[in-house]
Amino acid sequence: MTTWTYVCERCTRREPLDAPIWRCPACGGALALDGPNRLTAEMIARDDRTLWRYGAVLPVARERARSLGEGMTPLIAGTLGGKPVWFKHDALLPTGSFKDRGAAVLVAHLRRLGLTRVIVDSSGNAAAAMAGYSAAAGLECTVYAPVATSPGKLVQARAFGATVKLIEGDREAVARAAQEAAAADAGAFYASHNWHPVFVEGVKTWALEVWEQLGERAPSLAFIPTGGGSAFVGAWRGFSAVGALPRLVAAQPTACAPIVAAHERGAPMVVAPGATLAEGTRIGAPARAGQILAALNESGGWAESVSEEQLVAALRELWAQGLYVEPTCAIAAAACCAYLERTDTPPTSPPVVLLTGSGLKATDTIARLL
Repeated sequence: MTTWTYVCERCTRREPLDAPIWRCPACGGALALDGPNRLTAEMIARDDRTLWRYGAVLPVARERARSLGEGMTPLIAGTLGGKPVWFKHDALLPTGSFKDRGAAVLVAHLRRLGLTRVIVDSSGNAAAAMAGYSAAAGLECTVYAPVATSPGKLVQARAFGATVKLIEGDREAVARAAQEAAAADAGAFYASHNWHPVFVEGVKTWALEVWEQLGERAPSLAFIPTGGGSAFVGAWRGFSAVGALPRLVAAQPTACAPIVAAHERGAPMVVAPGATLAEGTRIGAPARAGQILAALNESGGWAESVSEEQLVAALRELWAQGLYVEPTCAIAAAACCAYLERTDTPPTSPPVVLLTGSGLKATDTIARLL
């Protein structure tokens, strides 16, 4: 079996997969994984309807997991601006968001290492996902979250048995608090979805499913809500695994668009997060910005910012098609709408828009919009 190793994106230092680390111990850079990321149709375990059907390109064996049935969400034909698109409906995963993919694989990895307590920071969806999969695997979970997080998401984490600590300040302040807590507790591990590369390896399965569902081919374009970047880098990893990389579009709110700024300038940027309904993308300094930019450049894609007005309009268009999703989810749909409105050359095939989270996560926010 090919050995998986961590690779620092900054200094290229390598560490074994069994090392209990979440960033480079030498320079503090973000880690990626180097391993067997090449999938053919014959390698798929077709009798398994979960994401573990792609075990040949995952860094954890299926028997280490406590599966909740994650994977094989529907690819739904729909429209945006009157033009055909595909919606990848990851809001239908067990805890209600695409983060279940990463949580399932990361928790299985941590369980394999013999860890029993995890500390995470999240604006909501990752909190629910990590709490749910930790509960299934018998791990204790503590969640650090911004005080402004949608209450429904934190109720879900608490229902799974997680301890929730609310922190004043932006997402970076919440991350610092979680990191300090983990550093002070020798028995706990900082299991950040925004840092840990094993999380990304789980998330990449959404792209593998799309490839399968389209008859083993890639779409021409994929629009992806982008905050910390796990869905975006996951798409890059997933589509690259099958040798079918579409143009990837990182969608961000105008109020917090560090990747848009970075792509224009050609280097990672830090911005001050402004107020936005898309709370899941309100990250002014993404840890894996370098990987996001590499994915943009390799795929020939771009980064697109959308206003709050565009976000709300796209959200209402999704609801009108029976797709009850949260505001963060509509960022990708809004970016797709903007592209379809301005282009004179239609894409060669309908774009895919990733729907990342359920509207049930944001009932209070949606009620105010209505």
